[in-house]
Amino acid sequence: MEKIQKVIKVLINALMTLILIVGILFILLFMIGIEPFVVKSGSMQPTIQTGSLSFINKHAKYKDVKENDIIAFKATSGDKVTHRAISITDEGIETKGDSNERTDGITTTEKNFIGKNIFSIPKLGYVVMLIQTTRGKIMLVTIIIIILVAGFLEDAKKKGKRSKDKK
Repeated sequence: MEKIQKVIKVLINALMTLILIVGILFILLFMIGIEPFVVKSGSMQPTIQTGSLSFINKHAKYKDVKENDIIAFKATSGDKVTHRAISITDEGIETKGDSNERTDGITTTEKNFIGKNIFSIPKLGYVVMLIQTTRGKIMLVTIIIIILVAGFLEDAKKKGKRSKDKK
């Protein structure tokens, strides 16, 4: 029984540490103008997989975009799209998903340009999408409550042992 408690304690500590590190990392990235976007389609495969979390530098300048850069822009539908710049003209930037046969058919201008893709993490976008649902939020809150209660019970147990040892 004691071994199981130790394993649970290690897992809880690891999970709390991971949540803390990821939270701090996302805050720091946001502060320096790097914003994560979930890639919802396979249009950029194999370069960026569906369900990846793509990190976009929002401080990137529109005029500095070069052919083959992967950029993010707001489509006419309002969706955020991450595609490759295939040509740059006076009108703007022509883009295309790596797995698409045709260009997007719209020109990205400075007005709808969001930034440049820096890197992406495969599958992490699925976690973000889950957390954004009601079910995901309930799961996250439940995990946090379990961690807090387990920590509280561990502290209470230690205090109980200390007071018992003093008697």
